[in-house]
Amino acid sequence: MNNSPKPEFSPRSADPNVMTSTDFSFVRKHWYVGIKTVALYIIFAVITGRMHIPYGLYWFISIVLLVIWIYFDYMDIYKLAMRDYNLVKYKYLEYNPNRGLKTGLLAQIPGFVCVLMMCILSLGSGIWSDLFRVLWIVFYSPFAVFIGAIQLSFQSASIWQLAPFYLIPMLFQPVIGFFAYKNGFNNIGIFYKFIYKSRDKDKRLR
Repeated sequence: MNNSPKPEFSPRSADPNVMTSTDFSFVRKHWYVGIKTVALYIIFAVITGRMHIPYGLYWFISIVLLVIWIYFDYMDIYKLAMRDYNLVKYKYLEYNPNRGLKTGLLAQIPGFVCVLMMCILSLGSGIWSDLFRVLWIVFYSPFAVFIGAIQLSFQSASIWQLAPFYLIPMLFQPVIGFFAYKNGFNNIGIFYKFIYKSRDKDKRLR
């Protein structure tokens, strides 16, 4: 835990006309991390598709992508929580300790819809079902390798039987959001030191 005093923003930063804090701003951050990470996944998929990579290295890179995804997600919510601290301080916002968990759950709606449509459309055209599978990867690309390994292990399984494995990744962001928001608001965690330094350099956060 970092016991140093939390640096203050100016009162102007708590003006809702200057800086707002909505649930959608948190949800959007969860979505953005998927979009940022999917670019790395595409590069990884292209490389592994064109050249042979040792099995151990293949899984190591997959785990690294997952760690990057978790890190980006945690840091983005952590920063938003630090901003909320100032809005609460100046009484423009009521503190909600479960905001990180709530917005993390809301961010899973597109992924849940994708899994639902994958299952429903698999009863008809497999093409449309595969389209929603691709959309699912946009949000959860670090888990694609794990899902692929499970599909190879259960080749005869239908999408309905595999659906629970597609839903498991949706548990990550609500948990990440809960702890990132709690720690960011209360100035807890080693990442705070890095954010504190970046604030001095980036006046847009003030």
